[in-house]
Amino acid sequence: MARYCNRPNAMLAAPIVTLPTAIARHLCADLLGRWHPYWHRLAHRVTEQLFPGSARHTVTLAPRDLQDLLVVLLDVCLDFYDGTLSPQACGFTEADIQETIDLHQHHYGPLLDY
Repeated sequence: MARYCNRPNAMLAAPIVTLPTAIARHLCADLLGRWHPYWHRLAHRVTEQLFPGSARHTVTLAPRDLQDLLVVLLDVCLDFYDGTLSPQACGFTEADIQETIDLHQHHYGPLLDY
Protein backbone atom coordinates (compact mmCIF):
# COMPACT_ATOMS: atom_id res chain seq x y z
CA MET A 1 0.00 0.00 0.00
CA ALA A 2 2.98 2.33 0.45
CA ARG A 3 3.39 2.94 -3.27
CA TYR A 4 0.02 4.73 -3.35
CA CYS A 5 0.90 7.21 -0.61
CA ASN A 6 0.44 10.21 -2.94
CA ARG A 7 -2.98 9.02 -4.03
CA PRO A 8 -5.80 9.13 -1.51
CA ASN A 9 -8.22 7.76 -4.10
CA ALA A 10 -7.28 5.53 -7.04
CA MET A 11 -9.95 7.24 -9.17
CA LEU A 12 -8.00 10.50 -8.92
CA ALA A 13 -4.92 8.91 -10.48
CA ALA A 14 -5.77 9.93 -14.02
CA PRO A 15 -2.79 9.94 -16.40
CA ILE A 16 -2.62 13.70 -16.89
CA VAL A 17 0.03 16.38 -16.97
CA THR A 18 -0.39 20.15 -16.84
CA LEU A 19 1.80 22.05 -19.29
CA PRO A 20 2.40 25.78 -19.57
CA THR A 21 1.66 27.06 -23.08
CA ALA A 22 5.31 27.72 -24.03
CA ILE A 23 6.35 24.20 -23.03
CA ALA A 24 3.35 22.63 -24.79
CA ARG A 25 4.12 24.43 -28.04
CA HIS A 26 7.81 23.55 -27.92
CA LEU A 27 6.98 19.95 -27.03
CA CYS A 28 4.62 19.58 -30.00
CA ALA A 29 7.18 21.11 -32.37
CA ASP A 30 9.83 18.73 -31.01
CA LEU A 31 7.55 15.72 -31.49
CA LEU A 32 6.63 16.74 -35.02
CA GLY A 33 10.32 17.13 -35.84
CA ARG A 34 11.04 13.48 -35.04
CA TRP A 35 11.10 10.94 -37.84
CA HIS A 36 8.83 8.19 -36.48
CA PRO A 37 5.04 8.51 -37.02
CA TYR A 38 4.39 7.53 -33.39
CA TRP A 39 5.80 10.88 -32.27
CA HIS A 40 3.61 12.71 -34.78
CA ARG A 41 0.50 10.96 -33.44
CA LEU A 42 1.51 11.88 -29.89
CA ALA A 43 1.96 15.50 -30.95
CA HIS A 44 -1.54 15.51 -32.45
CA ARG A 45 -3.00 13.99 -29.26
CA VAL A 46 -1.43 16.81 -27.27
CA THR A 47 -2.32 19.55 -29.77
CA GLU A 48 -6.00 18.65 -29.84
CA GLN A 49 -6.15 19.22 -26.06
CA LEU A 50 -4.63 22.73 -26.11
CA PHE A 51 -7.06 25.61 -25.69
CA PRO A 52 -6.27 29.01 -27.25
CA GLY A 53 -5.76 31.76 -24.70
CA SER A 54 -5.10 29.40 -21.80
CA ALA A 55 -1.85 29.82 -19.86
CA ARG A 56 -1.75 26.17 -18.77
CA HIS A 57 -3.14 23.05 -20.41
CA THR A 58 -4.13 19.82 -18.71
CA VAL A 59 -3.43 16.98 -21.11
CA THR A 60 -4.90 13.51 -20.60
CA LEU A 61 -3.08 10.64 -22.29
CA ALA A 62 -2.78 6.89 -22.06
CA PRO A 63 -0.18 5.95 -19.42
CA ARG A 64 2.39 4.79 -22.00
CA ASP A 65 1.94 8.00 -24.04
CA LEU A 66 2.30 10.07 -20.90
CA GLN A 67 5.48 8.22 -19.97
CA ASP A 68 6.89 8.97 -23.43
CA LEU A 69 5.85 12.62 -23.14
CA LEU A 70 7.69 12.96 -19.83
CA VAL A 71 10.76 11.35 -21.38
CA VAL A 72 10.66 13.95 -24.17
CA LEU A 73 10.45 16.67 -21.52
CA LEU A 74 13.63 15.26 -19.99
CA ASP A 75 15.22 15.33 -23.47
CA VAL A 76 14.39 19.03 -23.64
CA CYS A 77 16.19 19.49 -20.31
CA LEU A 78 19.25 17.92 -21.90
CA ASP A 79 19.01 20.48 -24.69
CA PHE A 80 19.46 23.19 -22.04
CA TYR A 81 22.56 21.40 -20.73
CA ASP A 82 23.98 21.04 -24.25
CA GLY A 83 23.43 24.71 -24.96
CA THR A 84 21.26 23.96 -28.00
CA LEU A 85 18.26 25.56 -26.29
CA SER A 86 18.08 28.80 -24.34
CA PRO A 87 15.29 30.38 -22.29
CA GLN A 88 15.30 33.40 -24.60
CA ALA A 89 14.68 31.19 -27.66
CA CYS A 90 11.88 29.06 -26.23
CA GLY A 91 10.19 31.18 -23.55
CA PHE A 92 10.71 28.84 -20.60
CA THR A 93 13.53 27.55 -18.43
CA GLU A 94 14.79 24.15 -17.42
CA ALA A 95 13.31 24.81 -13.97
CA ASP A 96 9.86 25.19 -15.57
CA ILE A 97 10.18 21.72 -17.09
CA GLN A 98 11.39 20.22 -13.82
CA GLU A 99 8.45 21.84 -12.03
CA THR A 100 6.02 20.32 -14.53
CA ILE A 101 7.47 16.83 -14.07
CA ASP A 102 7.70 17.18 -10.27
CA LEU A 103 4.12 18.43 -10.02
CA HIS A 104 2.88 15.45 -12.00
CA GLN A 105 4.84 12.98 -9.88
CA HIS A 106 3.79 14.67 -6.64
CA HIS A 107 0.09 14.29 -7.43
CA TYR A 108 0.10 11.00 -9.29
CA GLY A 109 3.28 9.22 -8.31
CA PRO A 110 5.51 7.34 -10.73
CA LEU A 111 3.82 6.02 -13.85
CA LEU A 112 4.92 2.49 -13.07
CA ASP A 113 2.01 2.28 -10.61
CA TYR A 114 -0.58 2.18 -13.43
